[in-house]
This record gives sequence, structure tokens and C-alpha cells, in this order.
Amino acid sequence: MSSALVLGGSVAGLLAAAALSPSVGAVTIIERDDLAALVNGSGQRRGVPQGSQVHALLGAGQEAMAGLLPGIVDELIAAGGTLLDSPHRIAIFGAHGWAGRAPSRARVVFMRRPVLEAVVRRRVLALPNVTTVRAVVTGLVGTSERITGVRLQDAQPCGADLVVDATGRNSHAVDWLAEFGHPAPQSKQLRSYVSYATATVRLPEDVFPPGVAGILSHPHPGALRGAAVVPCDNGLHQVAALGMVRADPTRDHEGFFAHLDASPSPLVGEVARKAEFVEEPTVYKVRGSLRRLWEDRPRHPEGFLLIGDSVMSFNPLYGQGMSVAACEAATLRRLAGESGLADGLAARAQAAFTDVVDTVFNMVVSLDAHYPGAELDGVQPPGAEAVAYGRALSQLATEDPEVSLALKYAGHYFDTTALRSPQLTRRVADWIAAGRTPAAQDPTVVPPPLIG
Repeated sequence: MSSALVLGGSVAGLLAAAALSPSVGAVTIIERDDLAALVNGSGQRRGVPQGSQVHALLGAGQEAMAGLLPGIVDELIAAGGTLLDSPHRIAIFGAHGWAGRAPSRARVVFMRRPVLEAVVRRRVLALPNVTTVRAVVTGLVGTSERITGVRLQDAQPCGADLVVDATGRNSHAVDWLAEFGHPAPQSKQLRSYVSYATATVRLPEDVFPPGVAGILSHPHPGALRGAAVVPCDNGLHQVAALGMVRADPTRDHEGFFAHLDASPSPLVGEVARKAEFVEEPTVYKVRGSLRRLWEDRPRHPEGFLLIGDSVMSFNPLYGQGMSVAACEAATLRRLAGESGLADGLAARAQAAFTDVVDTVFNMVVSLDAHYPGAELDGVQPPGAEAVAYGRALSQLATEDPEVSLALKYAGHYFDTTALRSPQLTRRVADWIAAGRTPAAQDPTVVPPPLIG
């Protein structure tokens, strides 16, 4: 009977287990936290320091997750999650003003990470061939050609036909593989020094303008402090102070509100002052985005695969991590369904993750490379022509609903096809040629939608 080990009980690890379940005799998730004790609750794992921050499951993630666990989106909503047409209902104020709002198919699930993870965990651990082991992995077992299991702290080694590393941005895979003579993969890093301070709150009714369910006052290179207030789950909202390039928020109320007020629009601070704080602000910091090019190594040992933040960890401001992990897991399920755990599966899957990972990484670079003080390692910043085109796109999106939705769909579904359409590129070229700039907008007043 074939078997697989998944290292880490994160969302990426849970979805990798779900992906392998139909094609593998037995799947074991190895996690240092006690997943069995959490299966009937929504407690936060110690291994998720960012768990209390704002989380969103994008359209691409919902589609991929539903393919792995049919009905899961309905279960997330039943658990209290909020499903919203984000491009229509979330008002976003950025460098060029308010992004144009319009009805769309880009629904987003907003909910606290522990609540979302609890729903996914229950579904995955209910699969008949998925089990968990509470343990700490200290290394790999095998040869330079084939990984056959893992070493566990204070326990006997555990063997398997496939080992999947879903241990996140702090994965020890580089050191583990070095024991077998494998060099570290090349990497690309964009250090934008991101920080969050998020509080869970209860808001009075009618605190938002009509038709608006949340407000994002986005940081940008000219304003390093941002703010957001969005729904989460069970009738609650989360207020977040967002910082780029070490513009760090604090958890004390005075500093927290000062940060909100310093964002491009004062509206989030105004809403927050009307809130009842259910949970006090918690702070989370991350250096930025890290992409490890595992697929480019000259030799890939059989039986070892990396997924989720072990491949690319993201600037969390853009809410892409869980959705990318779901897309990777969907790819793994397809490939395992075609060949089982035959030789070459790990290398094929690692390479197949590249499309979505590189698309998202390039999106992040196009945004974060322009911040003063951002540090690029192995990353080429966008050229002048690309910068001018991206700026014109964002400007045009304040008044053109089709352009606004094309940008949103790219970010929500990791598909830039609409942004490259002849009609849209012609509009952007005309905007640039005419030397146009968007009309001045009042940051204290949310404008009505461009459509609907």
C-alpha cells in the first residue's frame, strides 16, 4: 500500500493531504501541534503566529479548495464566514484615489484564520485514510536519489513513498537536503518589511456608506501606513493597521489609532472609533516575499515535494497565500490521479506549481519593488515602460469599470489574460498618450460604484 507523509498541519498541509488521499493508500500529517485536540474546535495553532490577522480566501482559492473538498465553501459560510463580492462591496483608496467599484464574480470569503482552518481540518481529518501524528521532524531519511521518510525527535523514523514539506517559510528543507549532497535552490527575495496590527471588533449597524461592507486605505510608496476594516466571521469585523518598510504599527490603542489616522484615508480610523473591541490588537511582522526555485535544481530526489510557503512566502498584505496553496494542491491532486506515486511525480508537481507561483510573485514585485527602502535580492525591478503601464492601469481603474474589474480578476484568480486584451491595452495606451491623470478624489467620501 502506497503512503505519503505531509509535514505540517497548515492549510497547505491539510490541502496537500486532501489532494493525495484519492491516490494514496495512507496519508499521515506530522505536526508539532496537537491537531487531534483541535479537530472539534477553532483554537489557534502555536505554529500560526499570523493567525489573528485579517485573512481572505480569494476566488482562485475557493475554486481549487472546492475541487479538493466539495462543499467546503458552503461549510465556511455555515461556520460564520462572510462571502462578499469584494470588487463591488469593499471600497479601496490607494495612490490614485478610490478604485472603481462594480459588480463582479470575484467573491471573497473573509474569516479569522483559526475558524477557517478548523473547518478545513475537520473535513480533511474525516477522510478515511488520513491520520495525524504529533511529532517534530528533525531530518529526512533516504539517499541522494530518493527520500524514503523522515526522522522524528524522540521517535523511530517514519517511512513513506512521498514526503511533502508544508512547514512554511521557515522550512528546514535546505539543511535536510544538504545532508544528501543537494545544494540549496536559488532564491528571489523582496524585503519590504511588512507589519500588521489587527483587532477583532463589533461594529454598530449603518457604520459604512450604503452598499459598502469594508474599507481599505491602502499603503503605497508615497504613504507607508495603511489601514483596513473588513468583515470576518460571525457578525464580527477586523480592523488592521498596515505598515510597509518598517512603518510598524503598535498594539496600544493610542499608537494603533494614530497609525489608522496616518493612512491615505481617515475613514478606517473613524469607523474604528465607533467599534467595540472584542480582541485587542495583535502585531505580526514579516520581512517580505521569498521565492525558492526548487523546480530549477539540476537534480530532484524522488519522493520529496515542497508546497505552500516552503516554495514561496508572500507579503501577507495581498491575501494570496492560502489561495496559492489551494491551487498547488489542486495541481498535485491532478498529477497524482494521473500516475499515482510513480517516479517523477515530485519533480513534475514541483515544476507544475511554477505557473501560479511566478504569476503571483510577479504581481507582488510590480507593487512592492517601488517602495523606498525595499531590498531586492535576485529580483529585477520592473522597467520604466512596465512601471508607466502599471501606473496608467491603476489610474484608469478609478473611472473605467472594465479596467478596474480586469485588475481585480487578475489579483483574485491569478490570471492576467484580461489585462493583455487588445481592447484594454489600447485604452491604456490612449490614456498614456493623452497624458491623462485621474480626477482628484476626496479621501473622506466613498464614491458610488461605477456600475450597479
